[in-house]
Amino acid sequence: MKSMVLILFAFLTLILPAIAQDKSGKFAVFVTGQGDAAPVAKSLIMKLNESKPFEAVSKDGPSKVVVLISCMSRKQTDPFVCMYVSHCNGAAFKTFLGGGLSVSTTADSVATNFLGSIAEDIVERYEKTNTDNLRQALESCLLMTDSKCNVPDTLQKEFGEKQLTLGQYLLKSHQ
Repeated sequence: MKSMVLILFAFLTLILPAIAQDKSGKFAVFVTGQGDAAPVAKSLIMKLNESKPFEAVSKDGPSKVVVLISCMSRKQTDPFVCMYVSHCNGAAFKTFLGGGLSVSTTADSVATNFLGSIAEDIVERYEKTNTDNLRQALESCLLMTDSKCNVPDTLQKEFGEKQLTLGQYLLKSHQ
């Protein structure tokens, strides 16, 4: 029994860091779709995991973007009529990034169309949206306290500080 525990411990010690290293380089996306959208969501998850820059994560996993897929009710022979909405999954806010509509005979082709559109949403809007959300969260903190607030890592270069008071923020943001 002890040898089994030691083998398991050795396995976890060697494998988990490699897995964590693998996942850290990919852009995490949570995809969900139920009912008639489930086949499209499943196909999109496969495509995200096969792509180099993306990784589909579970609802409990940390994600940078959330994608919601919805499809019209259909019979087995009807085409898929689906839409997606993508949101930036920020620390304080979920902000709209983009959306799209696709009509096709297969769930796989709808997923292919969505993958391209979602990638475009992320490339065109993610960084600015994320920075704007962090700035809004900092402003909210500053307006609600008389003391200093921690400046998010992304904004520290802009403000040159790790912590700011409201007065410092106002001076630095209007220079």
